[in-house]
Amino acid sequence: MRWLFLFLLALNIGYVAWELRFQRPEPDKTHRIPDGVERIVLLSELSAGETVEPEPVTTPIESAQDEVASPPDAAEAAAQSPEEVAEKAADKPPALVEVTVAENKLATTPAPAPEKPRPKPSGDQCFTVGPFSDMAPLRVVTREIKDYVVEASFRSAEQQEQSKFRVYLKPTATKQEARAITKLLASKNIKDYFIINSGPNKNAISLGYFSGKSRAYRHAARIKKLGFDAVAEPVFRTYTIYWLDYRIKAGKEIPQHIFDDLLEDSARRLSRSCN
Repeated sequence: MRWLFLFLLALNIGYVAWELRFQRPEPDKTHRIPDGVERIVLLSELSAGETVEPEPVTTPIESAQDEVASPPDAAEAAAQSPEEVAEKAADKPPALVEVTVAENKLATTPAPAPEKPRPKPSGDQCFTVGPFSDMAPLRVVTREIKDYVVEASFRSAEQQEQSKFRVYLKPTATKQEARAITKLLASKNIKDYFIINSGPNKNAISLGYFSGKSRAYRHAARIKKLGFDAVAEPVFRTYTIYWLDYRIKAGKEIPQHIFDDLLEDSARRLSRSCN
């Protein structure tokens, strides 16, 4: 029993020593106030008769407004030198300086002048309408505009237009020679031909007309392989176009619907000199 008692006593002493060695100190719950910072006073700490007045807080915007709202006296501004005025302007906030400059620019920019109406022509006006492919629509337009014009006249021009291609054998001296060549063509199984009886190509032998260039030249090449001097060339159609020239008095206008309704798709109205 004595040994057991000593053993338990030794255990208790060891446990107490271990606790004392590894026990952490409690953190200091008191807070230090840095130098220069006032301590917050609770309402409960104040006496019954004391009151706390909050200090006024001034924002940068209010400070800037105060500066703008209280300019120096006129006499004081007049007494200042230009260098002092420039120095004070440099001390202002950049935003205020920019606003002042923008307002000055708006004040000095002149308003745009209203657009003046275009003056009407002072003299007669002359126009050309066309081209017309036929005289019939030209006469209709002339009849519709006669109440608005002072004078009107027609003019025409010859035009050429490529319409197709032809293949032929060049003209021979006589018609008998041309007939002999047609017999040779028939012997080669060529049946589409005829002898031209008039015009600059009299006694020539036509071998056909083609709408496409490639087909015409292929046919001519095939005839040449058979021993004939075939030629392929474009054919031009000659036709007449017409124009209407007219003059109207200054200040008068022909209704646009007349031209919209009566002019052909290719016709245009163009201004021209009256001389």
